[in-house]
Amino acid sequence: MLAAALFFTSGALFAFNGWFRSVEAAMGEYVLGLVTTGTTALNWDQAVTFFGLGTQHAMGLRITAGCSSAMLIIPLLLVGAGFMLSRRSTVTRILAGTAIGAALLVVTNQLRFGLIAWFSQEWGYEGFGWAHTVVGSLLSLVGVALSVTVLLLVAMRHREPQAQLNGVPR
Repeated sequence: MLAAALFFTSGALFAFNGWFRSVEAAMGEYVLGLVTTGTTALNWDQAVTFFGLGTQHAMGLRITAGCSSAMLIIPLLLVGAGFMLSRRSTVTRILAGTAIGAALLVVTNQLRFGLIAWFSQEWGYEGFGWAHTVVGSLLSLVGVALSVTVLLLVAMRHREPQAQLNGVPR
């Protein structure tokens, strides 16, 4: 049942990607406020976070489907569901590993948004290009590697040895 729930959640995340991107933009409004000057603002409907308002360097970052952590979380959910179907670990471990991995993806993506905004404010569109294509991509790769590693470490660690009765495993 829980494997089916993970499959369903991955489908829902795909179907409601626009809403999820708006949530990421709302979180990004806070993050961008920490790393940029000026005022930040959110356009929920378009998943755009504006920053540097009131300065000469005002810009907006639109979170598209390709920039969202949702497209990285979906495969992680599917891997977690596959682990559940294989019955090679406990449901609790698989759910914990999947949840921690998904949270890592969201956090690294927010760091990526912050870096893109900071580079953009410091160096304009050239800074945006470098931050988005080079630095941001590297950070995303690190986030994916960390999330998969955490999922594997938490979900697939060896079980405790079984208790023995008169030298015979129970």
